[in-house]
Amino acid sequence: ASPSSSSLLQWGTPAADDDPGDARNPGVLSDVYARVGGVHRDVSTDVMIRLHSGNVYGDNLWLWRADHVQLRPKEEPNFPQISGKYRQTERGECEVKNGLVVEAGASNVTIVGLAVEHATEDQIVWNGEYGQVYFYQSEFPYDVDHSYADNKFAGYRVGPNVENHKAVGLGIYSNFRDYDVKVGTAVVHPANGYGSRGIQLRNMFTVKLDNKGKIGSIVNGRGPGPTVDSEKGHPYRCLNETCSGSEGE
Repeated sequence: ASPSSSSLLQWGTPAADDDPGDARNPGVLSDVYARVGGVHRDVSTDVMIRLHSGNVYGDNLWLWRADHVQLRPKEEPNFPQISGKYRQTERGECEVKNGLVVEAGASNVTIVGLAVEHATEDQIVWNGEYGQVYFYQSEFPYDVDHSYADNKFAGYRVGPNVENHKAVGLGIYSNFRDYDVKVGTAVVHPANGYGSRGIQLRNMFTVKLDNKGKIGSIVNGRGPGPTVDSEKGHPYRCLNETCSGSEGE
C-alpha cells in the first residue's frame, strides 16, 4: 500500500449504480495478493479490493493486513516472546477497514479460494446479488480492543439488502493478542431468505487459535462457540445457515 489510499484495486465504474459486466466475457482476477504493511507500518487503505462490476470471477485471492512489520534500525521487538525478528503490528498501524467490498451493482461475482486477514472492521462486505464463494479463510485482527466487538464487526458479512448469496467452506479464526475481545458471531447475513432461492451457507467453522477473547457463535448468533474450558485450536462447526447441524459444543 502507498502511505494512504482509498483502495488498492478497484474493478468497474464507481459512479455506476448498476455495472453488470458481461456474462459472455467475464472479468477475471487470478492469483491476486494484496498487502498493507510488512516493510513499512505507516501505510493505510480503506479497502484492499473493491468490486463495482458484475460477472467477475476470482481465483486465489489473498488480502492481508500485516500482523508483523520489519524492525527499524536499532529497534527492539515489541513482543520478543512472539518473534525477535519483527515488530508485531499494533493499533493505528497498517490500517485497513475491509479486505474485500463487493458493491451492490456487482452481481454474479464468484470467487474460488479467498483469504482475508486482520482488517480492522468487517473482513469482507458483500452487497451484490448472486455472489458465490467457495473456500474462504479469515483471521480477525490481533491488536483491536473491545470496541471491535461492540461495533459488531464480522469475519464475513452479507449486506442487509442481499436476497441471494451462496458460500461454501468458511473458516474464521480468532487470536486476540491484546484485549479480551468477544466477537458475537463470525458470519452475518440478512434474515430475509434461506434455502435454494435465498441465502445458502454450507460448512462453516470457527477456531480460537490462541490468546484472549473468542468468537461466540458461527452465523447470526447461532451455532456453538468456545467456553473458558475449551481447548485452543478446537473447531466449532455449522453445516448450514440455520446451524441445524453443528459440531463442537
